[in-house]
Amino acid sequence: MERLDGVVHADVSFEDKTATVQYDPSQVTPEQMIAAVNGIGFRASLQKSPTDMRYHGQGTVVAVDPKKGTVTVDHGEIKGLMPPMVMEFVVDTPEALNGLTPGETIRFTLRPRGVTFTIAELTVVKP
Repeated sequence: MERLDGVVHADVSFEDKTATVQYDPSQVTPEQMIAAVNGIGFRASLQKSPTDMRYHGQGTVVAVDPKKGTVTVDHGEIKGLMPPMVMEFVVDTPEALNGLTPGETIRFTLRPRGVTFTIAELTVVKP
């Protein structure tokens, strides 16, 4: 999977018959990833994430883009979801970006939205 353009990271469990894939949606679609897996003799399909799932993370703000409603975060491991990396996230409430500046440490909560995750809650960690 990680050899496919746009795939950032993939965790595959043959025992559980599951895979968790982090990818850049501007480079590859879920349908392309499924076709690639099916093309090498395995079966793949999308598993919808329950909408009530939440993942918690902490990291440093790298960039804020109010026009896009996004924040780029250099975050640590988000247990059960992804390893440490720098990633841009859409925020559910664009007002949460008001006053946010690069270099600040934040705690955030991710929730599933389709095949990606958005920041549902964001709090600046005071030094």
